[in-house]
Formats: sequence, structure tokens, C-alpha cells
Amino acid sequence: MGIIMKQIFLTCIFCLGLIPLMAQPENATVETINGKKYYVHIVEQGNTLYGIQTLYKTSMESLLQANPNLTDNLAIGQKVLIPVPVTNAEHYGTHIVAQGETLYGISKKYGCTVDQLKSLNPGVESGLSIGQKLTVPIKETLGTTEVIQQDNTNQKPVDYAISYSDSIVKHVVLEHETLYSISKRYMVTTDTIQKLNHLDGIKVKKGDILLIPVKRVDYQIVDKQIEPVKNTTLYHTGSAQLITKPVYSVALLLPLMLSQNEAEMSKPLKVDQVRELLPTTKMSFEFYQGFLFAADSLVSAGLNVSIYVYDTKKDSATIAGIFQKTEFSSMDLVVGPMYQSEVNVVSALCQQKSIPLVLPFKVDAAVINQNPLVYKTVASNMTLFDGAVDYILKYHAKHNILIVKPTSTADLAIYERCRERFNTAIAGIPGAMNDHIIEVSAGSNSGRDLDTYIRKDTVNIVLVPSENIKFVAGIMTRLNSVMNSNYRSSHMKLIVFGIEDWNKYEDLDVMHKNRLSQHYATYRFVDMNEGRGLEFVKAYRNRFGTDPTVFSAQGFDIGLYFLGALHLYGTQFDPFLKNYEVDLVQNDFKFQTVADGSGKENMRVAVVMYNNYKLMQLTE
Repeated sequence: MGIIMKQIFLTCIFCLGLIPLMAQPENATVETINGKKYYVHIVEQGNTLYGIQTLYKTSMESLLQANPNLTDNLAIGQKVLIPVPVTNAEHYGTHIVAQGETLYGISKKYGCTVDQLKSLNPGVESGLSIGQKLTVPIKETLGTTEVIQQDNTNQKPVDYAISYSDSIVKHVVLEHETLYSISKRYMVTTDTIQKLNHLDGIKVKKGDILLIPVKRVDYQIVDKQIEPVKNTTLYHTGSAQLITKPVYSVALLLPLMLSQNEAEMSKPLKVDQVRELLPTTKMSFEFYQGFLFAADSLVSAGLNVSIYVYDTKKDSATIAGIFQKTEFSSMDLVVGPMYQSEVNVVSALCQQKSIPLVLPFKVDAAVINQNPLVYKTVASNMTLFDGAVDYILKYHAKHNILIVKPTSTADLAIYERCRERFNTAIAGIPGAMNDHIIEVSAGSNSGRDLDTYIRKDTVNIVLVPSENIKFVAGIMTRLNSVMNSNYRSSHMKLIVFGIEDWNKYEDLDVMHKNRLSQHYATYRFVDMNEGRGLEFVKAYRNRFGTDPTVFSAQGFDIGLYFLGALHLYGTQFDPFLKNYEVDLVQNDFKFQTVADGSGKENMRVAVVMYNNYKLMQLTE
């Protein structure tokens, strides 16, 4: 023990001895990132993490939080960010709230955003009081250089002549958006947006309405697979026969909530409030637009269809009345609705009338039992975790694989299925590191219990079969602590596997997701910045003058797939789906019958990962 302690002591002395060789903090460049200030240290020969920590009088935890991928293997020229304490009077000041002042007005005064003020002053979002002291960023003094970190474009300023062939869209700035990210989204320069909106600077805030000139694009989506698949081998499968109609009837059931939304939109606005549609109305309308877009594309390819759109109002009595309408005597397909309570009613009514039902949103798997006419387009979490296990077996069998046992009863069924699926399959894989999956519990908040199962010399796969946000957030925090305590282990890596639903939870730290290389299983994925996704964005803008959302893409995909099936195969399209392929935007439907006499579920599973704060699809 004495020898070990002596070695540690000598190491510390060595690190301290290097301090004079480093650039002093007062000469360091300062960067402002999301309202917080950081010293920028450029690594020199002989620098160590301990030396940097000591020089800047910070903690190792702060260093690792500011630099998630930082290790003890520093490279000459590497940039290290060191948080500037808010107590540093050179970089932060104090503002005394006066009567009538607002966060917005104070942010303008100090050249920052409201969100940045909230970040510096936790709890301030609940309101201001006269005389309240706020921490605010101040301009840098002589002796330091401040760089406001932001996205920059290499495009040169250009004059943008707006013609009648262009369209002007109104974009409501979302949280965390920058002028540059908005310019990339609409494929125009920041200078163009500044000029059109008379902006003196580049700062925008949530709720700002910007006018964006969008160049018209001569582009039309007509699925390339529609024409080629018209051949006799696909028209006849066994005893199945084509039953075609001159005009098909399709019902779109959505909780548009028109009356409630109209009442909401008529209310007077508060200061700084932005008028928005009800969330349910907004999602329904976006899905409707996407579905309509697909229908337009197929009509140009020869489809004749009458689409009936109904507002379900989230009311079973309203839904029952809809099904009594005369057009339902010859309805060929029903798409929707959104909520589980609606789905149960619609499924029963469709089964009575023998109408195929497409469920475009997430619902319980039980709805497809004993109803062979139901198509569940969203894969269940059980199916997604099956896919996650299969992916781990295929690509990570030679790594250290752990499964965390959840605490809720609802998650235990998925946990047990994942465990059995893995243990059954791993026996047939040569060279696997473990002959069974290692079962662990969450353990203490410090992460020390989990750390005992983590190998420091290899990749560690941690499967978390849970839908419970509190449990998942706790595991992510613990694993981040494990990373912090093993920052010197250059060969250790953690990869956390979950499901797409985790992305809905704001409580999950994005830094943790990225640092832990979060992988998740999903039934859909699209990158709107390239390939098919970018083509869809251009065409959607050209049609509606606004950007699509995941609900727009879902509406388009379901419309293109099922309306295309009606067009090609008629009302009895089901036997032909196994040979039916359509190039969709974010889906790749693979329907399978779950059990005899039941409907079909989409079994497609793709694996997506966080990589440098960007989502990328790894494989199907």
C-alpha cells in the first residue's frame, strides 16, 4: 500500500510541476456556448488532465461534463473547454430587476437569449420580482478574446431576388434553433433571411416569426415502384383473385377537434404568446396533409379514389354515427384513428362491416387479436426489443453484454423475453464472450454497483428493456457516472440499447445519450437532410409551403402504401402484400400475422444510434 501511495504522490508532484509550462487562464480565449462561458485551453507538450484541472481551479467532473469524450490521452493542439465559474466577475455580472422588466427585455440588454438567462438562473422561469438579482453574461474585458460559438456558413452574401415563382413561408422559431440551422433547413443563406426580415444581427428566439423565401422546385413524388410491379406474377397468388373497382372509397378518421380548436384560437393572446393549433389538431392535420399528398401522387398514376375525412372528436358516439353514414356501405379501407379509446370502437365497427383497418399510430397490440382485417403499422415495444436483441447477437456477441432488470411490472415481461431470447441464441454463436446475458440491477445512485460488472478492456453493451422514463433516466445517469470514474480506461466503451420512445423524454440528457452511444430500435427512420428524406422535404414545401414533420411523413407513407395496394391489387390486396415493395420516406412495412385469426403487425426493426449528436441508421 505504501509503495502505491508513493507512486500516486509522485505523479501529482509531476503534474504540478508542469503547470508553469501552460498558458495562464487570463490569456486564454473565452467561448460562449448557449449563454455559458468557457475558457479554451489548447493542449501543449506535457499537459495532463490533472494539470489543466489544477491550473483552471476546476473539478474533473466539470471538465468531463464540458468535454464528454475527453480522456487522459491528450493530443497536442487538442481544444479543451473549461467552464468559467458564474462567480467570476470578469465574465459574469449581476442585474437587479427593476419594475416592469421582463426576461425578454433583460436578455436584449445583455445580448443573450431568454433560455440562456434561465440556464444561468434556475427557477427564474416562474417569474421575476423587483430587486431580484440575476446572473448575466457580460462583454469580455481587454486581455481575453471572446468567440460566440455558433454555426457559420461558408456561403458568400448574395442578393436574393424574389420572383413570383417563389413562395414566402412563415417559420415560427423553435427552441434551440439558430439562424444558421433555419437557413440550412430552407436552403437559403442567413443573409437572405436577415435582409427579408430586417434583422440587425443573427440572434433569434423561440416564437419569432421569420419570412423565408423558398425557391419553387419542379418535383413530383410518384412512386417508382408503382408501374414496374404491374405484372401477372404479382396479380395472382394461389387462389387470390383481383377484385377491382372504378372508384375506391377510403375513410380517414382523425381527432381533428375542430370545434375545440376554433374556440382555442379565438382566445386573446398573452404577451409573448404564440398562437398555435391544439397539439392533437396539429398532429392530425399534418398526417392528413401527408396522406393527401400521397393520394395526389397516385391519382396522377391512374388511381381513382374518394377520400372521406371525418373528425372523430375523440368521442365513441361520434364514431358510431360516422359508421352509419351511407358511404360506409361500400367503404374499401379505413385509416385511423389516433387514440386507444377510439381504436377499440373503430376496430369493432370495421370488423362488423368487413372493412380493412389501418392503424397509423401507436396502440396496444391486443387490438389485432381476433381481427384479421387490422394492419398495425407501428411495431410494438416487444417487437422492437426483439430486434434490439437480434442486432446485439449479430454484431456484439464477442463483447460484454448486460441486461438491467427493471422495477415496474409492465417492463418485466419485456425483460424476461429479452433474456430468454438472448440466452437461447447465444449458445449457437462461436467465440461469444459470455454464454449468457449478465443480469444486473440499477444499484446505488453513484453507479458503483453497475461499475462492478463493466469490463475496462472492451466494449460493454447495456440493454435496458424499459419504457419507464424515471427508471431509464436513472440508469443513464448511473452509467454516465461509471464513465466519469473510468475516464482513464481508454479501451472501455459503453453502448446503451433502448427504444425510440426514449426520445420523447426531455428528462434524458442528450449529452448522456451521445456519450453512451445510445442505440435504439425503431420501426421508422428518415434523415430529412439527404436522400429520400430531402426529396420529400422539397416536394412537400412545393405543395404546402411548409416543412413536413414525422406525422406528415407517416401520413404520406401509409397513403402511398395502402392506396397503392388498392390501385394495383383491388379491394382484396392482402395476399399480395408479401411481394409488394414501395419506396417510402421513413417506413419499410413488413407485415406479419401475429397469430391465427389475428391481424398483421409491422415487424420492421431498424437500429439507430447517436453519433456526434446526430442520429444515424446502422442497419435494418
